[in-house]
Amino acid sequence: MRPWDLDTSAAHLRDAMDELQTAWQLTSETWQDEVSHAFCENHLEPIGPALKLTLDAVGRMQQMLNKMQRECES
Repeated sequence: MRPWDLDTSAAHLRDAMDELQTAWQLTSETWQDEVSHAFCENHLEPIGPALKLTLDAVGRMQQMLNKMQRECES
């Protein structure tokens, strides 16, 4: 058993992003003006690339921790 689990945390981040996208989709059906477009562009769109970088880093960290555990156990 691993004393850490970054995969679960990464899954929570992905789920939160899915929920945010769903909420924004519902909101944007009724809120369609310059302010909503600016909000999306300035606040929501940057989250996708940042989340991808974060999830990639978390994946690499998980691999490193798994390797460290294997090496310590051998």
